[in-house]
Amino acid sequence: MASIRKRGNSYLLVVSMGYDPSGKRRAAQQKTVRPPDGLTPKQKEKWLSEQAMDFERECRNAPQVTNRNITLAEYTELWLRDVAPNKLAKSTLIRERQDTERFLPSLGQVKLSELRPEHFRKLYTNLRKQKSKHTGKPLSEHTVEGVHACLCGILSDAMEGGFLTHNPAWRTYRYSGRKSEKVIADEETAQKLILALEDESIKYETFFKLLIATGMRRGECCGLQWQDIDYAARSIHIRRNVVKLTGEEIIVKEPKTSAGNRLVFFSTEMESLLREYRHFCEIEAEHEDERELTDEDYLFRRHGERLPMTPTTFTWRFKLILKKTGLPEKLTVHSLRHTAASLMIANGTDVTTVAGILGHAQPSTTLDIYSHSFDKNKRAASAALQESLDI
Repeated sequence: MASIRKRGNSYLLVVSMGYDPSGKRRAAQQKTVRPPDGLTPKQKEKWLSEQAMDFERECRNAPQVTNRNITLAEYTELWLRDVAPNKLAKSTLIRERQDTERFLPSLGQVKLSELRPEHFRKLYTNLRKQKSKHTGKPLSEHTVEGVHACLCGILSDAMEGGFLTHNPAWRTYRYSGRKSEKVIADEETAQKLILALEDESIKYETFFKLLIATGMRRGECCGLQWQDIDYAARSIHIRRNVVKLTGEEIIVKEPKTSAGNRLVFFSTEMESLLREYRHFCEIEAEHEDERELTDEDYLFRRHGERLPMTPTTFTWRFKLILKKTGLPEKLTVHSLRHTAASLMIANGTDVTTVAGILGHAQPSTTLDIYSHSFDKNKRAASAALQESLDI
């Protein structure tokens, strides 16, 4: 909706008009309005909202000069150059570029105005038959879904720019097959893993125990600096995420949402391990780098550098640990996050608290992902209810 800005006794309505065919932002449309006298604050708010909606509708319906013959490839080039860098994080933009390479060969020469739902359905069917250049296996459904999301985003911006009147990619994707269940370690397996980690180097022991204890993401743990640890409060401030995409330099960025910037807490046993690991890192920095370790250093950094380690390094190491110890090889590093969440839920932790620990913006996200983990709590609640009612 149009933004509303107070200007003394009047209000300025502002509507963003998107971009022109050359990729330049169009001048925003503005209109000054003055509410009638005698309105209560609530009536004034409603009146302004109605004025804003009417003005935006008027602006959107005004004819825009655009090139209706522009192809998807031409608009995608414009979008990557002028639109996306202003609205997407660097790591997201890199992924979007990779996704465009999957749909441009087959759809690039089609005019935006001629795109139809069948174009996209056919694309997704063909993508499911393609094999990854890196693994040689068919593209995952997650990859196909990502291409769809990329297309929807690009075409939504094309609508805002006046190139389209609707988004032809909407509702054209349907998940193929059954979604795989989350791989989670039960409490017994988690205990065996914790015991096995004590035979590893202190670096890997600390990393994987932190994931189990706090439910952190792999990239979040890679982004930890010593200044993020508060021993007095036994807390860790998570405020960075490390991302490494194929063929790109490592990226350290802020969490995706404000909820991702959060505190997690650790036990006295974990405090002891962290202090021991800090001492190990201090010796390592002194002997290998000939310098003192600082609070700005990453807990898990590359040898001889101040950069964090690549998250995939821990994925590779975790697979070796599972194989060496005979633990289920279907487990992944991300399974440790799922395991932490499931064990918290099974032990009666409420969903809002779990969501806060995991960094989910909404508790509903936690419910969607871990609904099965609440079965034990549901069963106990149902039993208590039936017992109280004697039925």
